[in-house]
Amino acid sequence: MVDQGNEAEQTENRGERKRVGTWGNPRMWKKPTLTQIFLTIFLLGMVVYWVGTLVQMFSSFEDRVSGRIHLQDITSIAVTRTAKGAADGVKVTVTDKAKIAEIMSAFADVKLRSSDASRNYTNRYSIQIDVNNYLRFSIELDDQKYIYIFDHDRKDKYSSGSFKIINHYDMHSIEGLFP
Repeated sequence: MVDQGNEAEQTENRGERKRVGTWGNPRMWKKPTLTQIFLTIFLLGMVVYWVGTLVQMFSSFEDRVSGRIHLQDITSIAVTRTAKGAADGVKVTVTDKAKIAEIMSAFADVKLRSSDASRNYTNRYSIQIDVNNYLRFSIELDDQKYIYIFDHDRKDKYSSGSFKIINHYDMHSIEGLFP
């Protein structure tokens, strides 16, 4: 049999939980150990490193070239096409502002991913962009797939990079320069 006094007490306490241990007491909390602190700092450092690596891994032609110069400041673009195994290439220099704008706009939406340079190509295009009659960018383009960009004005680790082109773009503005 159930005691009626006990029954009333049980009904009042049904929604409540009994707190046990130091975690249940709001005034006391367990201090983290030195190992837990170092492990937390290490894991946060790894997360920051990986996020930074992923952000730097993807780029665009706009970020690497077009965003660093003004289109009207480009005085010439020299393009040399070299076939694989050939000693010399054919060089064309463009000084017409409309043609320069066409070439730069062809690369405007090119998306890049960090990668090693290609060794397997049919044609390689060496592109030199002069800004105010001074060589600013050297670009090596391999068959619409890989691009190497070197910024002569920068003196840090971001002055150059090899990338794989991850989207389609119109190569006609470059190929159309050659007969």
